[in-house]
Amino acid sequence: MLPLTAVMVGLIYSQNSKLALNIAETAMERASQDVVLRVRSLLDPMRRLVNLSVAFGAANRFGLRSPDTLRALVDQLDQFSDVSALYYGFGKDGGFWEAIRISSDHPTAVTGHRPPLGTRYALRIIDNASNGLTDNLVYIAKWGEVLGIERLPSVGYDPRKRPWYQAGLNTKGIATSDVYVFASTGRPGMTLSQKLTTEDGDTFAVFGADLSTDTLSRFLAERAIGQKGIVFILDKENRLIGFPRPEETFRRTGDRFDVVKAEDVADPVVADAVRLRQAGAGDHFRATLGRNSDDYLVEFSQLSEASGDNWTIGVIADEDSFIGPLKQASLRILLLGFAFIVIATLLMLLLSRSLTRPIAILTRQTEAIRDLKLDDAIDVRSSIMEIDALARALATMRTALRSFITYVPKNLVRNIIESGTGTQVGGKRQPLTILFTDIQGFTRTTESMDPEEVLGQLSIYLEEMSAAIYHHSGVVDKFVGDAVMAIWNAPDRDSDHIANACRGVLACRAASERLNADLAANNWPVMPTRFGLHTGPAVVGNVGSLERMQYTALGANVNLASRLEGLNKRYGTEILVTGAIESAVRDRFLFRPLEKVIPVGTSIPIDLFELIGATEPDRPHQASPAAIERCRCWLPAYVAFQAQNWDEATGLLDLFLSVYPDDEPARLLLDRCHHYLADPASADHDTVTRLDTK
Repeated sequence: MLPLTAVMVGLIYSQNSKLALNIAETAMERASQDVVLRVRSLLDPMRRLVNLSVAFGAANRFGLRSPDTLRALVDQLDQFSDVSALYYGFGKDGGFWEAIRISSDHPTAVTGHRPPLGTRYALRIIDNASNGLTDNLVYIAKWGEVLGIERLPSVGYDPRKRPWYQAGLNTKGIATSDVYVFASTGRPGMTLSQKLTTEDGDTFAVFGADLSTDTLSRFLAERAIGQKGIVFILDKENRLIGFPRPEETFRRTGDRFDVVKAEDVADPVVADAVRLRQAGAGDHFRATLGRNSDDYLVEFSQLSEASGDNWTIGVIADEDSFIGPLKQASLRILLLGFAFIVIATLLMLLLSRSLTRPIAILTRQTEAIRDLKLDDAIDVRSSIMEIDALARALATMRTALRSFITYVPKNLVRNIIESGTGTQVGGKRQPLTILFTDIQGFTRTTESMDPEEVLGQLSIYLEEMSAAIYHHSGVVDKFVGDAVMAIWNAPDRDSDHIANACRGVLACRAASERLNADLAANNWPVMPTRFGLHTGPAVVGNVGSLERMQYTALGANVNLASRLEGLNKRYGTEILVTGAIESAVRDRFLFRPLEKVIPVGTSIPIDLFELIGATEPDRPHQASPAAIERCRCWLPAYVAFQAQNWDEATGLLDLFLSVYPDDEPARLLLDRCHHYLADPASADHDTVTRLDTK
């Protein structure tokens, strides 16, 4: 009875569904073509406007910077309500003539002030005056009716540096910029731009027409089909440049808007549809989309290549908008016919649940183990022996793997699991940032302590250091007694590994200071730490044998980082870095130059710097005002020393030491100045210090 009922109901429902889908697909295709035509009707007039304005500008090249130009722009804004601004940017001196559609309810992005009541347009004029370029903003209700004038105190806008100008300058014909923030309104949008050239082919200006995302979003929202329908636009990189709710598609960073990929948008219906298309579903398909698993018809259509945009229009509409009544009738037939089947199926499901439920739990636990999420215990009980044995085996594997990753970097274990290739001896050469730390006088400090006490204090110390390093994307390579070796940019690549390493070192120093404060408060010996940080190419990989290997980094740059840590003893410093570190992140951290040295075991001079603190806003471990002042006072003496002006350097160092008497680098430089003054012959060489001890 079950197969017979299923076949009869299935045939009826299949015929009705095919008929309904044929009707829906035909209607959807027509609706999609209509949307494409309407999008073209929005963009094509803008392109004609750009062509006409470029032709006008080229024909009136020598009179283009005149009130008649602004009047023509205002007239065009009257005719094209979808355009938010029109302007010419001049390449020779950065001049700029613009007409802006503006609202009295919002301040302009140029001045931050609300325009006068009744303002419809603002005219921005950046042009030459007797004292150079001036920037003026004229508010008008219509041409000839001026409501107010604002003179900006300085010219902070250069059209030649804007995205629209560069796009038009580097494109033959009309260019469409990426989404960016309009300087005139402070709103995101895109610009159609085209360069103006002389008869000799020289570019003297670029014309631009702005289309705000607000206008494009409103335009698309009005073209949606049905209550759940969505119309959107993709660029050639599959980014969502047009969407009824633009706030879901842009991420703002300062003056820049990053457009999200369509498959990453917050709207699950659009994201699912785009993913299916990328997976090979084609440009026309029917699918179940979104969190509610509703049925939708999806249509993707390409704008004409002649448009130059290479955009794709996406139209999504729920089936009910086309075939709701017919679908409901088919569903009634389906529900009545399968009522008997459902009752029988429920009995089968109840019986199978005792088998499928523990399997599903074990499947999720296996996926968690694969992702190294090992905190949750596996607690599955089953009367089926095979499932019970599998649960015990998974629990044992989770415990073993959890113990294993305490000895090996977690990211390395994850990479081994994901690659499925196992491990082998060997490595590869790549840029690394390497850190070495050591506790000052650790052996002497702990010689009077019990081994258990040393182990307890050292474990707390190493835990704090490791946490600071991991928190800033580093990996602890190894512990050697009280010393720590850490690396950045391996095994996972890190595009900002030098800055992350600097933040990690500063965090380690802060953790060491906290620990020492606690030790001192409890009458324990303190454990001050020295740090050496360097960056450069090194070989990183598995070293050892097939029976036992270690993931580590090798090379001259690793040895140099180790040497840096030891040099802290000479200079009385905590954190020493090389010039390679300082040159890479000098705009984000405060460094103090010390000397140019040749460490023992090396032959190439390196610039030595002391890392003081961070200068990035809203970052922890900021350089204190006192430290900044100390570096400011130090720099003239250091420059004089490097210039071999011994008398001047001596005076400046004496003055510096009178304020900072405990500064060991200053004392070292002063001793060298006295030596060179007493023995001028010894000063007849560079200022590089050649070290003969570690």
